[in-house]
Amino acid sequence: MKRNIFLLLLAAASLLSGCKKLLEEEPSSFVSPDTFFESENQCVAALNGCYIPLTSVFIPDLMISLEGATDLAFLNSSFIDARYEISPANPGMGDNIWTACYQGVMYCNAAVYGIENATIPAEKKPPLKAEAVALRALYYYVLTSTFNDVPFYTQPVNSLNALNEIKKIGRMDAKATRDSLIRELQTYAPYLPQKRTSDVPQNRISAPFAWMLIGKMALWNKEYEVCSAAMEEIRKIYGQLAQYPLTDTWFRNKNKPESIFEVQYTWSVTGLKKTTSTAAYFTPTKTSGTSIYDGVDIPELGSKANPFTSITPTEYFMSLYTVTDPRREIILAYSYNGSYFKRPMQNNGTGKAWMGPKFWCPGMDNIADGNNQKVFRYADALLMLAESANETGNTALAMQCLNEVKSRAEADAVLTAYPGKAEFFQEVKKERARELMGEYGRKWDLVRWGTFFADVSATSASEFPVMQANLRPYHEYYPIPDKEVVRSGGILTNPAYK
Repeated sequence: MKRNIFLLLLAAASLLSGCKKLLEEEPSSFVSPDTFFESENQCVAALNGCYIPLTSVFIPDLMISLEGATDLAFLNSSFIDARYEISPANPGMGDNIWTACYQGVMYCNAAVYGIENATIPAEKKPPLKAEAVALRALYYYVLTSTFNDVPFYTQPVNSLNALNEIKKIGRMDAKATRDSLIRELQTYAPYLPQKRTSDVPQNRISAPFAWMLIGKMALWNKEYEVCSAAMEEIRKIYGQLAQYPLTDTWFRNKNKPESIFEVQYTWSVTGLKKTTSTAAYFTPTKTSGTSIYDGVDIPELGSKANPFTSITPTEYFMSLYTVTDPRREIILAYSYNGSYFKRPMQNNGTGKAWMGPKFWCPGMDNIADGNNQKVFRYADALLMLAESANETGNTALAMQCLNEVKSRAEADAVLTAYPGKAEFFQEVKKERARELMGEYGRKWDLVRWGTFFADVSATSASEFPVMQANLRPYHEYYPIPDKEVVRSGGILTNPAYK
């Protein structure tokens, strides 16, 4: 009898999470992909499974680590990630990221193998395989950015022999892993739809998603020409940034034309729910049972929301905006609809702003947030191109791309003359903060720039004493969880955390 693909995928996921019972199963309990990839619909069903772990990756835990414990913001809470109290024995969000991303890898490996061996016309395989290849690259991008060197494998787990071989894999050099993924993406990106993601049915990925991953990993590896070439492919599709309104950057505004990749969440009173609680960490404090948020009535947020302690911007981050930059009132909140919040007005108007409406979720029910999580946008691609062009000496292109982002927000803020390579790079760092805060990347930017420890020490750690006390240079990467080290028989190690 024909088996369903998800039997294999769910078995693989359970194996990764360490279910001892499944580790002891006989090989006959695994399903070979070539027994059920007999139609294009079955291949698509396999690809659908590759998207499933995304909602276990792009969640508040990762947001707090990447945005709420950086130079831009801190979270005054008991979260060990926010306080830098992580260790191999207590790895915080690293435990979840390791498990969810390797689930995604297993799903994608199974899909790739099944599509390669499917009994469908050969010309239909490359576009299908390209989707799985690109999603697999995303999971490895998150893993290498979080842990640096990690095990890298592409074979399907369809037998205990295969599983035993995988268990022997140690850390692979992250640069080598990224180079391998870049080459594979360069091969398969042309097979994905050459259009904006918003024009692809069912919110599936398109070629710009693959080009973004190429560019992201190329920047990590300091392969600036590779990044530039990938970003130019995106420019061909997306055109001028000015055509995309700033309001489309709000998380509540889903799948707008500027978006390149969003993780899909939904919420309705009566329908299916797939929610996160991210907005609860970005919403001002609320008076119980009302729609009053720190003294301001915000009817669209409703009276049922139950926000947590909010991520708080650093003094450095607040200083980056001019009062005429419209992003200031989108990403930070001093007031709303003409009414000032109480906290920013403290100490003669020098109090901390709240995080702004970009992140708020209208109608949030308790902590249930149905906003999409924005991960890649076109503005990000332009800033990546500005950075890589600056590194290769193409100053005219660097200026053009940086000013395209600046001018959409504030025409008077554009650079009128190239200030020099080092000075331009500093402005790129600041502009990425102004434009992209909250889009799952700030810590990784700091790490790849080599400025993580110095930048965080000088900003959020200077305001948040427990962070200052705990922060160490090795916190740029997370430790592999102890349980995974034990499961590997000691092949996996955490030398930086000794």
